[in-house]
Amino acid sequence: MIQRAQSVYLLLAFLCMVMLLFFPVFSVEATSSESQVVLKAVVDQQGVHGEGLEAGGFPLYIIYIILALFSAACILLYKNRPRQLMITRINLIFHFLLVIGIYLFYYLGAGFVEEGVYNLTGEETKVIFYMEIGFFILIPSIAFLLLAIRGIRRDENLVKSLDRIR
Repeated sequence: MIQRAQSVYLLLAFLCMVMLLFFPVFSVEATSSESQVVLKAVVDQQGVHGEGLEAGGFPLYIIYIILALFSAACILLYKNRPRQLMITRINLIFHFLLVIGIYLFYYLGAGFVEEGVYNLTGEETKVIFYMEIGFFILIPSIAFLLLAIRGIRRDENLVKSLDRIR
């Protein structure tokens, strides 16, 4: 049945991933004190892009769409609870990997920005990361997937208990 609680949680996780297609995750500003260079970049669905950067990088919207499709597939697998549970767990693992990757880049990416992208080594560089709304949308999707897994397990246990009564 589609009206189960876990279907609502999966729908909310789907909506969180769709919202990431429209909101940036964070922005970066690097300022060099010697050459007075100010470079700005944004991490959003297109990857990392901004002033003074070459076009390229990995577009994150592919990952967002795949994770959203996993959630939609889980909603539609309501008749096969073991498969729904398996795909929801795989979706949760991929969500964790995405969140860990983005948060690691946010917290440890200053060195990458100084040396790799902007090539500002040897100068005193100040790198500032700004959280955007997409940064906060990542966490509720994981919570919704955990609640969906809990609901699917409850339904499965209920069906098993009814089979024992017969």
